[in-house]
Amino acid sequence: MISLEDYPNAPDFFHAYRYWLAQPDVERAPGGWRYRGRFYPDYLFVGGASFAIFREALKHCTGTGIDIGAGLWPLPGATPVDLQRGPGRQHTLEDFAPRSLDFVFSSHCLEHIDDWNAALDRWVGLLAPAGLLFLYLPHPDCEIWHPGSAFVGDGHKWKPTPELLHDAIARRGGRIVAADDGPDAMHSFHLAARFD
Repeated sequence: MISLEDYPNAPDFFHAYRYWLAQPDVERAPGGWRYRGRFYPDYLFVGGASFAIFREALKHCTGTGIDIGAGLWPLPGATPVDLQRGPGRQHTLEDFAPRSLDFVFSSHCLEHIDDWNAALDRWVGLLAPAGLLFLYLPHPDCEIWHPGSAFVGDGHKWKPTPELLHDAIARRGGRIVAADDGPDAMHSFHLAARFD
């Protein structure tokens, strides 16, 4: 008998589901998963977290901009940039001149980067004067997204916190224009900052 994940073009979720079930601190529950005693609903595991923040992001992300780490769900109106999948694979950061963009948007990407400070410097460097950086990140209270968890393994390199990001923006001369330290329904938080 062939398992679902052995079929050609099987969704990644098939592989993940079987892996999660084999982990000692993970338990399947109706409508989601229990991890270390907490329940996390299924919608957190299928991708597209950025949909939860699009409405707020589009209030701030106007003009010409990019979505870094867009995956299969780019911000409407932004040029997607992604090294691994989706329409953003056709673009890299090198395609954009320094100080040329009105905005840089990124959802659930910065936590995948070891040297996130250098990445943040590069992203800010792409912004034109008064440009906007909009970040949407996993909330530190959400254990499924902690580095080393059964769900992200080594895919997440560090654990963002609102305080850490607010400080990082301030050190770079950014001015916070919108923020919600969360957690929101996607167990995430966001901030938007202008760089004059």
